[in-house]
Amino acid sequence: MNNRHRKIIQLIVLYMENKLSETQQDELTAWLEEDEKNRSFFQQVISPEKRLQKFETRKHIDSEKAFSKFKKNTQPHKVKSIYRLSRYAAIFLVPVLVGLVYLLVNQEPTTREISQSPITHGNNKAILILSQGKTIDLSPDHALPLLPEGIDLVLQGDKLIYVSDSTAEKEKQHYELITPRGGEFKITLPDGTFVHLNSNSKLRFPKNFAPDKREIFLSGEAYFEVSKDTNKPFLVIAEDVQVKVYGTTFNINTLLGNQIQTTLVKGSVGIRVQDSSQEYILKPSQQAIVQKTDGNIIIREVDTTPYTAWTEGIFLFDNERLETILDKLALWYDVELFYQNESVKDVRFTGYLKRYDNIDVILNAIESTVSATFHIKERTIIINKNEYTNR
Repeated sequence: MNNRHRKIIQLIVLYMENKLSETQQDELTAWLEEDEKNRSFFQQVISPEKRLQKFETRKHIDSEKAFSKFKKNTQPHKVKSIYRLSRYAAIFLVPVLVGLVYLLVNQEPTTREISQSPITHGNNKAILILSQGKTIDLSPDHALPLLPEGIDLVLQGDKLIYVSDSTAEKEKQHYELITPRGGEFKITLPDGTFVHLNSNSKLRFPKNFAPDKREIFLSGEAYFEVSKDTNKPFLVIAEDVQVKVYGTTFNINTLLGNQIQTTLVKGSVGIRVQDSSQEYILKPSQQAIVQKTDGNIIIREVDTTPYTAWTEGIFLFDNERLETILDKLALWYDVELFYQNESVKDVRFTGYLKRYDNIDVILNAIESTVSATFHIKERTIIINKNEYTNR
């Protein structure tokens, strides 16, 4: 991305924030008058519908109409913003910025070598292990087999619905739902609780919940929408951390090295380290970070969107280390990572990426905005630092 692209991005963002000076308006107008492609690009970026659709479609655009509207709306005596910032404006500005880069990059031929065997994104696949040890493949190309008596499983699209048999033996029997690297899966538990399991994760739950509690075990990452039952609290045991739920929506991630992260979207949860009597209550938009080594708990205020965006098919990063980002991509695309320069791990990236894009599209978007280069060899991404970039 050259210096002029960066300048145009700045101008468009200022336009969207209603902060263009008269001189800057003239600069942007001149750029729009240069080429039909510029006007089409401008309309793609500023359209609220396109922005909310996360740049997913490239529909026919009336660029001349958009340009006329721009000129009308940017007269010195009457400058209007194309949209009113809602309370989520800060969230959308991140995808807009990266979307600008992404669209500009896609207008130019890429210089990075495309892998000969394209690496596909993850999809809905998992293994269900029954209490008797029977294994059921839940991949899209496998039909649900005939199940043992007393087990009621229904596949509805990409979601597994499990209905317990009240006549069966109670909580002594457990099932395990396991997603591999490059997999994700959704399940509705017998109490109506919805769980979205991310890649490389395992959910262990009883055939029937106990009379006084609903206890499950998690390793990996999962998003929960818990069915409310005041008489039967919902407990998630994530390694050495217990999350007590009272009917709520939250995300848990144990795949962060030395940390276990619980992010509360709504409702209320209590966080407690195993063998400790102290419970920390989380409020919506709060996150608890538990250190695995010493059990220390840090609670902080967060924007929950980057932590749950994966459930909507989005990677949303806010000034995150490249190493953390690539670790997530490696799990989802089931690839290995090789760093030729260790310092590149500390490069920071802010942006919006689509989980169901080809990996080359993802890497091109990152490469266009940070001091890093990527090369794919078979199923390994080779990462190096670009020492000659001005980014």
